[in-house]
Amino acid sequence: MKTSFFWLFLGLCLSLVACQEEEVYIPKKRIYPKVVYPERNYQALDRNFCAFHFDYPDYMEFIQDTTLGNRKALHSCWFDLNFKSLNGRLHFTYTDLSKGPIEEELYKMYSDAYRLAEEHTAKAASLDDYVINRPEDKVYGVLFNIEGHVASPFQLLLTDSSQHAVRASLYFNTRPEADSMAPVIDFVKTDIMGMINSFQWANSQ
Repeated sequence: MKTSFFWLFLGLCLSLVACQEEEVYIPKKRIYPKVVYPERNYQALDRNFCAFHFDYPDYMEFIQDTTLGNRKALHSCWFDLNFKSLNGRLHFTYTDLSKGPIEEELYKMYSDAYRLAEEHTAKAASLDDYVINRPEDKVYGVLFNIEGHVASPFQLLLTDSSQHAVRASLYFNTRPEADSMAPVIDFVKTDIMGMINSFQWANSQ
């Protein structure tokens, strides 16, 4: 009787060990929240304190930026286009180039634009720059498309090469995850390209 009980107990232990050895842990895939993209209805950004205008989607909210940190903004035409539904914003700054020698001002603007874009190269998978050249509208500049885990994946400089310059940077209020954010970034980039294509200087009409 004791022998039978021993073999029964041993068989039970072996079966439990075998079951434990067959268990394989499979990590769950990271699940990203579903993004609901807003509808696009375009409107004109036409402010009397800005030297330019363009079309932008109404899911973005215009907010004038009156401060830079603890200081007053350097110009009244500093603003954000906020899009809370996608948890991001486009930050715009304007510079009056007529305050100094135009060659020096343009050199500084382009140098700063490239420097700020290249600050992201440590975490960027790629950085591409595209020249903007619309002489019929006096719209010139450079567009930076930065891919990877970066804080600002899209940056822009536009100028008329004589009086005005505008910089814009795209930011999201979340940890930069290239894979999960790629569809959202592409959605917003479409509207940024629309802004560039519709961009006009106020005194060009």
